[in-house]
Amino acid sequence: MNTIKNTEAIVAEILETVKKKGASDAEVVYSKGSGLSISVRNGDVDTIENSNDSSLILTVYNGKAKGSASTAVLDRDSIDLTIEKALEIAKLTQADEFAGIAEKELLGNSADFKDLSTYHPRDISPETMIEMAKQAEAATLKTTGVVVDEAGVSMGEGFSVYGNSNGFIGTKQGTNSSMSVVAIAQKDGQMERDYWWDAVRDFNNLMQADELGRKAAERTISRIGATKVKSCKVPVLFDATIAQGLVGHVLSAISGSSLYQEASFLKDDLGNQIFPKWFEIKEDPFVKGGFASRNYDSNGVATKQRNIIEQGVLKGFLLSVYSARRLGLTTTGNAGGAHNLFIQSGAQSFDAALKELGKGLYVTSVMGQGVNTVNGDYSRGASGFWVENGEIQFPVSELTIASNLKDMYKNLVLVVNDIDKRSKIQTGSWLIEEMTIAGD
Repeated sequence: MNTIKNTEAIVAEILETVKKKGASDAEVVYSKGSGLSISVRNGDVDTIENSNDSSLILTVYNGKAKGSASTAVLDRDSIDLTIEKALEIAKLTQADEFAGIAEKELLGNSADFKDLSTYHPRDISPETMIEMAKQAEAATLKTTGVVVDEAGVSMGEGFSVYGNSNGFIGTKQGTNSSMSVVAIAQKDGQMERDYWWDAVRDFNNLMQADELGRKAAERTISRIGATKVKSCKVPVLFDATIAQGLVGHVLSAISGSSLYQEASFLKDDLGNQIFPKWFEIKEDPFVKGGFASRNYDSNGVATKQRNIIEQGVLKGFLLSVYSARRLGLTTTGNAGGAHNLFIQSGAQSFDAALKELGKGLYVTSVMGQGVNTVNGDYSRGASGFWVENGEIQFPVSELTIASNLKDMYKNLVLVVNDIDKRSKIQTGSWLIEEMTIAGD
């Protein structure tokens, strides 16, 4: 805690110094993080990586011209040099009428900050982490025909201090831990690879190593015998982990930079219905332990709860101070991206969704970069399982699935209640009414 208080004092001193040296405004962000990652292979430690990083980024404004400089060292000489570089750069750059820090009335108030429970430090020894990774690997290897490519455990913590010359100084602090197993299954000359993983704020809440290893093995062995299917148009069920990506395409399209560059297929859809009426995306930055819980955004602007999609209607964009000014709008407190998102799901189970699908494709993996967020065209390599009579029949691979994102969103049939909570985007699997499948 003393380190954070000292850093806050340094940030305040830097802001005061640059103002005295002639800057009209300034902002500083200091971040520091540390972590340990361990991987094992064949029962032996493969890698041990210990990280300890820090950085200070100073941005000064000379009217509407800005200059930025950074340092990884927080001593007096380095800070002084960073200040001089930033001031000098600001004198050389062109003015940008939209540049500048957030107005005072938009900034967060520390008196209103909520306890977000994002920091859970744990004294976990490297030996304990190694043992967990070995345990996960051993559990995976209990399945005949499976070998482990890598089993790993990691944990990290850090904090950041943001301050600007409108009097705002705020601190964020967090921990993150994860565990994963990547496995390979081989039969009759065919090789398949799959994995499973978990991620949490609190190390003690990680999935049990045995359970994670078994899950990785089950997923991998189920891929053996994957084949192609005939080209067709059928319903497609996206696994919850893949459905998160479909939400991600919405976020990309409604982000300020995409909008002011006119590189978004949703640029003219504010207030329009783009999903079925039952569909909602709620944003909540105040979830305890959330992966994207914040009292303020990267501009120091106070965050707030809201519905991004309500009754299928696009109700708001994701705007920073700069992008909002470019668009003639008001910032939404989303500098740095979206906060915790919760997608409306129904009561349908995964098995019920398969019944609803009937005959079609259940997608568990996608690949390639075939998503055009300018016009919404969607075309990606995919693998998963073929479904008939509402039941999984056999694994499939080397397919291409194609449609347009607007059509996919409009023709969303249901969201399953199998919600994946390992991300800031919490959603279940998505059933899309129809897509084009290119196979044999």
